[in-house]
Amino acid sequence: MKQRLLVSIIIILVVALSYFSYVYRSSTDAFTQQMNDAKEYRTDDYHIAIAFKDDLPAVGNNTAILRLRDTKGNPIPEATIRGQAEMAAMGSMPSMRAPVVFNEVSPGLYTAEFDLAMRGEWPLKLQISKDNKSADLSFDMATGRSGLTISSGGVSMAGEMPVNDNQATFPSTSGVDLSLNKQGFYTVGKYLIKVALLENAKLRQGDNPLIITVQDRQNNTLNNLDVRLLVKSALEQSMTNPGTEGTPAQDNAALVTLLPSTDGRYHGTIVLPQAGDYDFAIDVSSELLGHGDLILTGQTGSSELHAATATPAGISHYTCSMHTSVRAAAPGSCPICGMDLVPVSKQQTQSGVISIDARRRQLIGVKTATAEYRELSKSITAVGRIAYDQHSASEINLKFDTWIGELKADFIGARVERGQVLFTVYSPELLSAQQEYLETRGRLASRGSDDSLLKAARSRLSLWDISSADIRALEQRGRPIEFLPIYAEKSGVVVNKSIVSGSYAKAGSTLLQLADLSTVWVEAEVYEADLPLLEKGMSATVSMQNLSDREYSAKIDYIYPSVNPLTRTTRIRLILDNSDGELRPDMYAQVHFSRKLGKRLWVPDEAVMIAGETRVVFVDLGSEGKIKPVLVNTGQRTKGWIEITEGLSGGEQVITSGNFLIAAEAKLKTGIAQW
Repeated sequence: MKQRLLVSIIIILVVALSYFSYVYRSSTDAFTQQMNDAKEYRTDDYHIAIAFKDDLPAVGNNTAILRLRDTKGNPIPEATIRGQAEMAAMGSMPSMRAPVVFNEVSPGLYTAEFDLAMRGEWPLKLQISKDNKSADLSFDMATGRSGLTISSGGVSMAGEMPVNDNQATFPSTSGVDLSLNKQGFYTVGKYLIKVALLENAKLRQGDNPLIITVQDRQNNTLNNLDVRLLVKSALEQSMTNPGTEGTPAQDNAALVTLLPSTDGRYHGTIVLPQAGDYDFAIDVSSELLGHGDLILTGQTGSSELHAATATPAGISHYTCSMHTSVRAAAPGSCPICGMDLVPVSKQQTQSGVISIDARRRQLIGVKTATAEYRELSKSITAVGRIAYDQHSASEINLKFDTWIGELKADFIGARVERGQVLFTVYSPELLSAQQEYLETRGRLASRGSDDSLLKAARSRLSLWDISSADIRALEQRGRPIEFLPIYAEKSGVVVNKSIVSGSYAKAGSTLLQLADLSTVWVEAEVYEADLPLLEKGMSATVSMQNLSDREYSAKIDYIYPSVNPLTRTTRIRLILDNSDGELRPDMYAQVHFSRKLGKRLWVPDEAVMIAGETRVVFVDLGSEGKIKPVLVNTGQRTKGWIEITEGLSGGEQVITSGNFLIAAEAKLKTGIAQW
């Protein structure tokens, strides 16, 4: 029977393992097949291919699939791959982040799930490490847009020259007369750019190798630049439709990263899927000279590339009026909403200044105020509760096991006076001690009460907390007192009790708690931001809701040393006189403080715009309607004013009304970093 049961269990385990193995292989095979079509990127140590399970990143849950190989094509297992997609802050909306952590599903194949909270641009950063090798890559990613575009950290392997001797070699450029393409150098910002098809070839459907030569304005060749080329069908460009609301326009443009060779030349291959007209947007960038952008047009069957537009003089970039996180080097449509991109001038970007004429100011209701130094005070209100004074509290406990006889202080709140009987106790141990004392006293009676043995016996009773009066009563009585009284050492109120008549109590246990309510504490919670304004001894006014006609004066007696991690508040303690007994423990109280802040620079709180963790004020420059956004640091806030600790000077005019519309225009026209 046991053998048959064991065989059945083994069969079930084998079937289960086979099923899960099949599911795992099916899932892994699906990922592997999907990666075969994915675009691959190269770094110094890795070849990386990345794709999405559902092809397009979308709002909600997404699954990314990543294949990691070494430069020889071997899978790299057990690598650490972490990343983050981040949507930039827009206006008062802070930036949003989506962690992307990859887990290995098979050697060299990794998956990650991540959640995108809303539609838009989510640039993706990845960190890959294994042993002593690492790579940091950045990609442009957006919901509803197929694939990724690498922005830094690597190059697309689709556009690079073969490096293996066994592969087909890229045509040599030695001896090629690039002028035969009838293309001279275009002046693009601080660059001179020339684009040529190899060997005077004509554009054709399929692969088209080309060379881009870059020089500075002094005709010096420039190497080690970032040179990228974006290819888009002119027909597709003209037919791009924003679609219905909430649907991004389709964008099938192909991005090629060109690889440097020598003498300022950069090689790449553009792939044209069909015959027709195409636009080629060329982007050249370096830390020293900045960006240069050139747009050429071409047609299959022709070797000529005509300049459509270079980035006009004075234009920094193009952006969307609704989604200012979108930045493009050339005119086009917003990938999120499909609206036409508008130009942003370099002067606006560098200075941050925008101009709003008097008519538009009136339409949007612009109002100003002066940043000025003022003597202000700050009012702080804290909520607290009444508590008994722990310094005056006392506990009643005994040094012997006992039974409680008659309980006099028999309810919480009972008022007792010093010397009053609280309860009586019966203890065999105490009876024995009394009997021993009486016997000792009888034996030593002839020697007198000053005998040392008699004193020792009397002291023993005192150590059991038997009062002198009870010892004298014992001597007069001549026999033990069965139920000894226990007295209150202080006047007060019973605030806690754990006994009833007839209950048993162990030595050392707390039987009653007494508190003197002639003075009480107020314990209030103060936000940590207000703590620098408070100090011990500071005056306050305390009021109670049920005693609305009375206010109590108090001073801060103690500021507790810790902050509550959940509420971010710190407790403070004040002492109140309660000789009339109106204040009761656990009553709610409101505590009011007023702190003079001295002379500081203030602006109306309507003037400060919040952009994530950044604070911005718009300064009215006065001439020609010019307004400049200024980053500021803020301090205290009180009575409709905000303190400016850095960024403004006294006397400057700041915008207090209409600044939300001005902020929208500033985001559009300047693209300043704080937005």
